[in-house]
Formats: sequence, structure tokens, C-alpha cells
Amino acid sequence: MKKEHKPIRILHSIPEYGIGGIESLIMSLYRDIDKSLIQFDFLVETKEWLPDFDEIIKNGGRVHQITPFNKKNIFRYIYEIKNFLKKHTKEYAVLHSHTVTRAAPILYYARKFGILCRISHSHTDSFDGNNFITLSEILLRLNNRLSTHFLAASQQAGMYYFTKDKKTFTVLKNTIDTEQFHFSIEKRLLIRESLQIEKCFILGHTGRFTYQKNHWKIIDIFKEVHHILPESRLILVGDGPTINEIKDKAKTLKIFDYIIFTGASSHVSDLLQAMDVFLLPSFFEGFCISLLEAQSVGLPCVASDIIPQEVQITDLITTFSLDIDSKIWAKAILSHQKEKRLNHSEVITKKEYDTKSNAKWLTNYYLNAVF
Repeated sequence: MKKEHKPIRILHSIPEYGIGGIESLIMSLYRDIDKSLIQFDFLVETKEWLPDFDEIIKNGGRVHQITPFNKKNIFRYIYEIKNFLKKHTKEYAVLHSHTVTRAAPILYYARKFGILCRISHSHTDSFDGNNFITLSEILLRLNNRLSTHFLAASQQAGMYYFTKDKKTFTVLKNTIDTEQFHFSIEKRLLIRESLQIEKCFILGHTGRFTYQKNHWKIIDIFKEVHHILPESRLILVGDGPTINEIKDKAKTLKIFDYIIFTGASSHVSDLLQAMDVFLLPSFFEGFCISLLEAQSVGLPCVASDIIPQEVQITDLITTFSLDIDSKIWAKAILSHQKEKRLNHSEVITKKEYDTKSNAKWLTNYYLNAVF
């Protein structure tokens, strides 16, 4: 009887797993990867069971949950990582880490217990918003010593984190499932009806509530938009540490009742259909998958001028400096009121930002790294 070939198992370490760009990228790759060759397992810092986890289990993957990291439980965090890897290391040919500032414990124990291929993946290009920059830089040096392979979301992201240590990195394109992010007028009308916003002008954003995404600026801009156009609404998709602060700011500015906070959602593509303009005033971005998704469904996008060139794939993007007054941002947003919505998913596919080709590339990358 012929022995059945077992796929190589890749352990993805993802901090603070939620609904965000990293999660969206990895799940889209997971759906298209050849699971007879490669299987993904996940080590995640959350005790909450999320919809993605059911999909992972259904497709043969595993989800291992550990206590979320914070400065009060650092020893417990390291203890759980050590115990997990001591028990499970032999199951994995590759550790793929999606953080470069606090991956040292998992990289250290992965090396100690025998995972030979340890990938460090940079998804951003800044330490901004980090209260412990000096410590983060030290941990980054350690991260780079403990890793064997290096991936980056963009040239900018790779150069920021890896070139100081003279590490050679490869850019893994951030891609999306363009079949999922395909504009549908029927779906748009249904979602707008379900949210009772049929006649409203909708400004929207998808992303975790963190310093990086700069929701404070989003609220300031929406205030100006709503002042000019009372029949406007704001949809904020996501969750995170700054959400209560943002809600308080919206209440102070008396615009809270005109904002839809959806929380973390597994229906991002549907919510993008309902929007009229996508807003992204981030302080920094390694690539920004949400901007790719917005372009694919044909949304005009107004973003800060720090976004990498690689993500500016269509002519739908307008950029401004964060120093520019929110009133100027608002006028640019409102200029799209009567714009006809067109699908742009074919453009994304032609530029090879569709997940199917990327999944094949990543499979070969893993196999070459292991063999």
C-alpha cells in the first residue's frame, strides 16, 4: 500500500488576531494554497473564538490560543510560548512570524526546540505609536538574529526593519481574493437597505482601532463632512484598544449618532459595497490591504500621503498630508458625491495582486526554504 504524503505544516504566529490586514492576507492565501503540499496552523494571542477559526479547522488547520501579551503578564506569555513549542515543535517545518518587535520569545524557543526555518515578516514601516521605541529596536535586533528568512509587505517595510542588520529580504505582495471584492450593485442596495442608509452619503473605513490607523483624524474629517452634508454617515469596521476613546471623541463633537460602529466583521467586502468613499488617514502603512480591497470594489479613496507606491494601483486614490486641514479633506471627499461606481477587480488581477498567483509563489518559497 502506497504511503500517503503528509503536507508540510507551517505555524503562523499572529499577535492580537482580529479583523485586519494581516489576518485578511493570511486567510486569503490559506483558501488558495495547495493543502496537499502545505497546511497552515495558527498560534494566536486571543482567548476569543473567531469565525476564521471555524474555517481553519474545517480545512484541516489547527488553532492554538495563548494569553494576549501585555506588560503585566510578560512572564506568563513567555511561559505559554515555551510550553507550547516544547510540546509541538516537531510538528512544524516552518515558523512564520508576523511581528518583528515582540517575536523574540517564539523565535528563540523555535530555534531551541528545532524549527530550522524561521521567517520574520514585516507588515509595516515604523515604530511610531510605540511607547518603548528603544526596547523595540533592541528586540528587533534580536528578532533579526533569530530569524533565518525575511519577508516584507513592501520595499519600504523591508528596508525599515531589515537592512540595518544587512538582512536580505523578499517582498511578498499583499494580495486579495478579487472574486470576493468584486463590485455588485445588487449587493450594495441590499446592504444599504439593511443598515437603513439608502439615501445617505457614506464615508467608511476598515481597520483595527489602533494608533497607526489614526481614527482621531477620521472623526475630525467626518465632522466637517457632516457639517456640509447632514445626510452623511460614517461606517467604522473593526475593534481595538482605541475604540472607546474614539467613541468618546465622537460624542463630544456631537456626531456619535451618525456613526455606525460595526465591530470586528467577517463581512468586510459587503460593507465596502455600501460605502461611497473610503478614508485612510494612517500615520504609517507597510502596504495596506484594506486600500487594495477598497480599490477592487471601485471605491474612491482619500488617504494620507505616506501610503506606499505599491498599493496605488488605480486612479481611485487621492492623497493629502496629515497636516492639511480636515476641511480640505472633507471637500475632496464630497467631490465624489455623484461619481458612478465601477468595478476595478480586473485591474487588481492584471497587476498580479490577486491571491491565486501569490499562493503558488508562497508554496514554492516554503518548499525551497525547507528542502
